[in-house]
Amino acid sequence: MKRGGFIGIILLLTGAAFANGVDNGFPVDTYLKSFLTSNDCKSKSVSAFDAFLTKLDKKYNPAKNETAFVRSVFNKTHQKFLKRFAAYATLDETFETGSYNCLTGTILLSLSLHHFNIRHQVIETNYHIFILAETKDGQILLEATDPLNGFVSDQHEIEARITTYKQNQIQAQNANKSYYRFSFELYNTVSIDELRGLVFYNKAVDSFNHGQLHVAVDNLVKANALYSSFRTEEFSQILLLSLQQSELDTKTKENCMHAILSSKQKTLAAFVAAN
Repeated sequence: MKRGGFIGIILLLTGAAFANGVDNGFPVDTYLKSFLTSNDCKSKSVSAFDAFLTKLDKKYNPAKNETAFVRSVFNKTHQKFLKRFAAYATLDETFETGSYNCLTGTILLSLSLHHFNIRHQVIETNYHIFILAETKDGQILLEATDPLNGFVSDQHEIEARITTYKQNQIQAQNANKSYYRFSFELYNTVSIDELRGLVFYNKAVDSFNHGQLHVAVDNLVKANALYSSFRTEEFSQILLLSLQQSELDTKTKENCMHAILSSKQKTLAAFVAAN
């Protein structure tokens, strides 16, 4: 069973509930565009995903077995878009080349479930992300990076999978790399908007592991604005230390460190105001 990809020392990862039924006008295209970067890719990807959902529309009958339909969504998403696991993949690359990771795969599955108004939650742990869907026939677990066994409808197996995820164990994919172990334990439900924050978090990690500290800072600030969590907080500390030890010029270091600290202050102020 594959896991969300590690690059270097930090994890690359990777919806709220709605009533089951026919498409309720959820803005799938708008959200899909928000996850994409290239304008050219946005146009092509939205068209491709719309055509994909249109084909599924013809098969959806809420009066019939909903579990079977969700299985069809899971299988056809892999057949159409999710071709090969790649820890570095962005959603643009998922549409362009079929490369995907647990986050990009989960985004597409979640958008499809939103389209059909099927209740579900996207859940993140320290080193993984998956979906729990609630159908008329019972609960279903969807794990995007496991195309053969990632559709789980047996309740005992679902409980066993969740128990494993909660252990938050790292599965090292490369013996020559160092792996960072978080000091916290996550098991959080994340909204579709917070998933956008995880996309920027992944970009920050990717930049960090390629030595692009200033780019990593920019992406982490964007991630923190959308979804502040223990994950972004701990990575902020790592970036601050890395900046201090880096060979960047003094002005660049100061600007980067100021951006991180300012972002932390803004999210703290928002948290205090909300509570």
